Amino acid sequence: MDTHEHKASKHILVAFLLNLSFVFIEIIGGIYTNSIAILSDAVHDFGDCLALGCAWILEKVSEKKPDDHYTFGYKRYSLLSALITAVVLVAGAAAVIYSSVLRWMEPVEIKAKGMLIIAVLGVLVNGVAVLKTSRGHGANEKAISLHMLEDVLGWVAILVGSLLIWWLHIPWIDPLLSIVVSVFILFSALRNMRQVLAVLMEKAPKGFDSRGFQASLSQVKAVMGIHHLHVWTVDGNTPIVTVHATVRDSATLCETESIKNDIAACAKLFGISHITIQLDRESNGCFQETCYFEED
Repeated sequence: MDTHEHKASKHILVAFLLNLSFVFIEIIGGIYTNSIAILSDAVHDFGDCLALGCAWILEKVSEKKPDDHYTFGYKRYSLLSALITAVVLVAGAAAVIYSSVLRWMEPVEIKAKGMLIIAVLGVLVNGVAVLKTSRGHGANEKAISLHMLEDVLGWVAILVGSLLIWWLHIPWIDPLLSIVVSVFILFSALRNMRQVLAVLMEKAPKGFDSRGFQASLSQVKAVMGIHHLHVWTVDGNTPIVTVHATVRDSATLCETESIKNDIAACAKLFGISHITIQLDRESNGCFQETCYFEED
C-alpha cells in the first residue's frame, strides 16, 4: 500500500473522529446559550461527519490497485467522496441560511459567555483537524482540509461575535454571523464541486498548457505532425496523455523507438509520467475516424 494514500485515509479518520465528538458539544452548547450560530454549525458539522465518514471509506477504496475491472485503479472513488462532501455542504449551508433568517426576525437572548467558551473549543478542535489534513495532496484531502479551514474561520467569527454580544448586548449579531459563515461555506463548496466535476468530465488538468505541449512535441526530431492529443487526469493530480505522431514511411523500427523515447522525455518536462504514444505512417494516415487536433 502506498504510504501517502495510507496517511490520507488516516488523516481523514482523525478529522472525522474530532468532528463527531465535537458535534455533541455543539448541540448541548447551542441549546444552553440559545445561539443559532452554534446550533447551525452543529448541523453543518454533523453533515461534515457524514461526508468525512464517506470520505474515509472511499479513500480506503481508492487505495486499491488496478485490476481487470478498474484498469486505471480506484482513485476516482476519492473524487466521488469529494463531490458528496460538497453536495452535503451546499445543502447544509442553504438550511442554515434559512434558519438564521427566521432567528433574525425573532431574536432571543444569547448567553455570550457560554458561546465564547464553545467558540474557543471550536477553533482548537477544528484547528487540529486542519493540521492533520492540510499535508495531503489528493483532491479528497484538499476538500476535507478546505472544509476544516472554513470551520476554523467560522468559529473565529463566532468567537468575535460572542464578544460583541457580551459587550454590546446586540442579539441579532448571532444570526448575522450564521448567515455570513454559511454564505462563505456555500460559495466555497460550489467552487470545490466545480473542480471535482471538471476532473470527472476529463477536463485537462488546471494550468496544463495543451497547445504548448503539442507544439513542443512537434519539435521532436523526425516527427512530421502531432494529432489526437488527449490530456486528462484520473485523480486530479497526475496528468495522463494519449497522442498520435506522424512519421515518414521510411522510418525504421530503431528510429520509431527513438521517436517514442524522445516524446516520452518531452512529456516528463511537462510533468507527465503516464503517456501512450501511437505512431502513424505518413501514407497510412490516422486509424481514428475523428482527430480533434489537425496535423501541422
